[in-house]
Amino acid sequence: MFFKNNAGLFYTLISVVCASFMVIIVKLLSETVNIYSILFYRGFFGFLLVSIFLFKIKKEQLYTKRIHIHFVRSVINALALFFWFIAISTSTLAEVSAIGNTAPIFATFLAIIFLKEKVYLNRIIAILLGFIGVLIIVQPGFYSIEEGYYYALIAAILWGMLVVFLKDLSKTENFFAVIFYFQLSLCLFFGLIFFNQIGFLTQKEFLWILLMAFFGNLSQLFYFQALKYKDVSFVTPFEYLRFVLIAFFAILFFNEIPYLATYLGSLIIFSGMILLSLDKKIIAKSYNFIFKN
Repeated sequence: MFFKNNAGLFYTLISVVCASFMVIIVKLLSETVNIYSILFYRGFFGFLLVSIFLFKIKKEQLYTKRIHIHFVRSVINALALFFWFIAISTSTLAEVSAIGNTAPIFATFLAIIFLKEKVYLNRIIAILLGFIGVLIIVQPGFYSIEEGYYYALIAAILWGMLVVFLKDLSKTENFFAVIFYFQLSLCLFFGLIFFNQIGFLTQKEFLWILLMAFFGNLSQLFYFQALKYKDVSFVTPFEYLRFVLIAFFAILFFNEIPYLATYLGSLIIFSGMILLSLDKKIIAKSYNFIFKN
């Protein structure tokens, strides 16, 4: 009964832990393997792991009338991963992780512009907080901005775009089809375009990439499972725990000590995420209580 009542929370936490492990593995691999190879093998082994379940599911679950939507989603996601992996490999983990947490805030900003969603006060404040948080972390004008920060920001914008562009995909497509087509497209995208950049792996690198693909798939699986029990507004704030885990592992394995500005900026970004997660009814009641009483 306890697990059933808290299943959404457990699935969210497992997803966050798996995503954190994947980031650490990418950082380790980037010391000897180029990004194109990491992404190609991430898609290839991820596709193989997903394909194992083809024997246990109905083939009709892969049928879709929206293959073009899957294709666009996969390309955007592949580009986001490309910039994200470069950011991980070139800059300190805590900083790029904090900047990556702005994705939900960018999604909100883009939804207001392109989907004409209503502008609520909490959304405006969240967008401003996200912008301020990034400025505090990056500190433009005070220090030279690391190249990886730009890549992390591009990845966050692309992920925000992905949420907006494919907001209704989950209404018609099942989870297995979404993951299947993404892994296949990721493998083909980098395999065909950057085939001359892809190298062979040592036995140790092979095991690391296999583990990375496993954690990547597991993270997506439990994220989708979490959304079955809880809505996005519940799940999103817990993704901030990924920053805490990554910062801890960065200190432990890479001796990367985050700056004080990183903690401050990430807390401001997290505050924006909390604002986004607040229920509209709660906001309306708070507004009425403050301004109409």
